[in-house]
Amino acid sequence: MRTYLLALVTSTVIFCGGLPPQTAHAAIAAVVVDRVVAVVNNEIITLSDLQREITFRKQENKLNAQDDRLVLEDMIDRKLQMAAAKRSGLEVTDQELAEAIEDIMKRNKLDRAQFDAALAKEGLTFEQYRVEFREQITLSRLFNKNVRSGIVINEAEVRAFYDRNPKNFSLPLEMRVRQIFLPLPEQATPAQTAAVRTRAEAVYERAKKGGDFIHLVREVSQGATASQDGDLGFMQRDQAIAEIVEATKQLQPGEISAPFLCAGGYNIIKLEELRTPVRPFEKVKDEIMKALYEQKVENTYRSWLQTLRGDSNIENRL
Repeated sequence: MRTYLLALVTSTVIFCGGLPPQTAHAAIAAVVVDRVVAVVNNEIITLSDLQREITFRKQENKLNAQDDRLVLEDMIDRKLQMAAAKRSGLEVTDQELAEAIEDIMKRNKLDRAQFDAALAKEGLTFEQYRVEFREQITLSRLFNKNVRSGIVINEAEVRAFYDRNPKNFSLPLEMRVRQIFLPLPEQATPAQTAAVRTRAEAVYERAKKGGDFIHLVREVSQGATASQDGDLGFMQRDQAIAEIVEATKQLQPGEISAPFLCAGGYNIIKLEELRTPVRPFEKVKDEIMKALYEQKVENTYRSWLQTLRGDSNIENRL
């Protein structure tokens, strides 16, 4: 059920009247050690309020040991926002709250007893849940009105971001290579292997001296790629077979590798082109729009929150 709640645990008022003397003294002592850690306009946040919030966040694994001051700042911000909601008439009525809770129970297929039991497992009473859930709905309304409602992202902004940040949308490096392949006979003898290697080296020397590589492919290459002028097309360098990666890693476009043994024959590779392709705009448009929207939401929220703080009397005593 906590997924429906904010991280606020409502303060519990301790009534001492009618308690046994020892219990009353203990309760009074608890009040004495408590103190005000922040004043927000005419409202206060006590140390016990803060400690309950810290305890809850630790239980939810949302807090590091050094975050106490940040937690208090969050609590101050919530008080400011709840006051703003009240001024704007955005508070949730009892009827609206009852309907929202009823909807949650229906969607989770829980009756009231089961719902209360689920809350108890989270350390909450139904009344505590009502307080927290009312605040959650109220803050959501306030946020939508003052932050989300004025934010628009148009395609021109998205396109401009795409054009300014090509590296954000780059795909892995690709290379285009051509191959001359001279196969070895099946179960080649050392002499046959040496003969094919000698031939490959001769072809390599011709290519190094400026021989037209495609012409050499057509003249001597065998295998499946010969009919394609040896073109292996573009391939991601990190996904090519190890021998081709090794043969090309020191090459610049236009350069040719020495013969190397691979796939049952000697290969000579020419690195034709290197490129870093970019994901098409249409493929990333929605992703960019979402990122820009979230960024604007964050910036607008921070600016609005600063305005609330500037218009308020805040005293942090922690």
